[in-house]
Amino acid sequence: MTETGPGHLLVVPYFTTQNGQMSVLHLVNTDVSNGKVLKVRYRGAGNGDTLQDFLVLLSPGDVWTAAVVAGQNGLTQLMTADQSCTYPNIQAMGALPFGTERLNPAWSDAIKAVNTREGSIEAIVVADIPTSASYGASNNERSAVYNAIKPINGVPACTPSVLAASLLNDLTSEAAAASFGFATPSGGVAGSWYIIDVAGSTTFAGSATAFKAVDVSGKNARGNFVLFPQSGVQVSRPERYTADPLLVSAGVAGRVKDASGNLSNLTTAAVINALFVDLPDLSTPYYLPASALNTRITAGDLSKLIEVRQLSNQYSIEPSISAKTDWVFAMPTKRFSVALDYSQPRETAMVFSAVPPAAVNNQYFHDGNTYARRHYELDIDPENFKYIVCRFDSNFNLSYDRNSKRSIMGVVSPIGSTPTINGACGSTQIFTFGDEESSALYSKINKQKIRFGIYDAGWGKMLNFDGLTGLGLPMLGASFIKLTNPQARPGVLGNYGISWPHIRDGVNWSYLQGD
Repeated sequence: MTETGPGHLLVVPYFTTQNGQMSVLHLVNTDVSNGKVLKVRYRGAGNGDTLQDFLVLLSPGDVWTAAVVAGQNGLTQLMTADQSCTYPNIQAMGALPFGTERLNPAWSDAIKAVNTREGSIEAIVVADIPTSASYGASNNERSAVYNAIKPINGVPACTPSVLAASLLNDLTSEAAAASFGFATPSGGVAGSWYIIDVAGSTTFAGSATAFKAVDVSGKNARGNFVLFPQSGVQVSRPERYTADPLLVSAGVAGRVKDASGNLSNLTTAAVINALFVDLPDLSTPYYLPASALNTRITAGDLSKLIEVRQLSNQYSIEPSISAKTDWVFAMPTKRFSVALDYSQPRETAMVFSAVPPAAVNNQYFHDGNTYARRHYELDIDPENFKYIVCRFDSNFNLSYDRNSKRSIMGVVSPIGSTPTINGACGSTQIFTFGDEESSALYSKINKQKIRFGIYDAGWGKMLNFDGLTGLGLPMLGASFIKLTNPQARPGVLGNYGISWPHIRDGVNWSYLQGD
């Protein structure tokens, strides 16, 4: 795993279009010998629901950029002026609106729109497109799909008939894929992101977290061919390709899971009918044969790679510079262990997968440490609440000023209630430091307020995630700090944005009394 380099799987822990902000994604193909096909998926912050997904086809050495913003109807939409091929053709469409089909159907349109405006991004290299001239009747031509994505005078043809024939077919074997001009994915794609607050004249930026497929010697290797049709055709036995408990067949997921990973109260039908466009995801077997067991192993292994028992970072809420701080915590693999079934009451709303398989350690989410609680959205809908999946955490939350003075931080959620130490909720969570209007990111989906026992500036740490079992949480994230220089001369903007990835530690710290 790396937070700066290229890889096979990429995760951006946070995007937002709240309050007029724009989030931009860059994907860079560092391989100058092969084109790449990537599956890009935007997920919601609450339940990890798919908001939009599409394919990006990069020529060797290519870069693709796109931005998401809120449209006039409040829904997030993706726009790009980039010439690289996408399927569907986003540039020709003008904008690709995010969907609400997978969100809670009981929500109003306004609440659904708000829930399209925050979440995380995953990008998976699903296939290579070799440049070799080994196609055609005489075996000395390049493939049709390579010719379609290769820029001519800086612009690729993106031939619709070629892309449709290549990307809507179920290429079930590597041999069939090779006949279309595809090869197994060799990675080599890096990602970066930035968030622009135009009204606030600030920008945050960072790199996507990259995961590599490697061989036994640790060298870069090829993954499985995982290019699925970009179509709405229903998938038979989807548990061969995903561990998502809402997508798998009847009896594969359960509404109860014990600490060893044993399921009970099994589902009698798939909660959502899985479609080819749902695939692949981060649980799709990338280095193991496709099977219901290996999807759960894959999701468990990926969770283990990002497991953390302690996170530390800096913060500032200094009044003299109008400083604001948010900490983002993203759990990109949580969806494959537990998710909410919106059709059920709270008591039976959680649906679990055995991730990792039963009797394997590191059961991060089970009915003994996970619960569905009321999640108040006072700034979205003052009369209603929704449910959200949380995990209990017996943790200490400590803050230090810049001279080593220490205090215990508290978390206030919902806003205005008694301070408590809460668990990790949703798929992407925001902890906001300071007062009511101090959010650096204007989060509305899944935020908690840290509001007492802290200093104006310093650093803090979240300790002992699930200290009862010694396990951590599969988590990524960063600190976002916004500040203003009041001494900037007239006509010069003095607003600044800073983002730092969390300092990760896989070893629990003991909580020591005293200074």
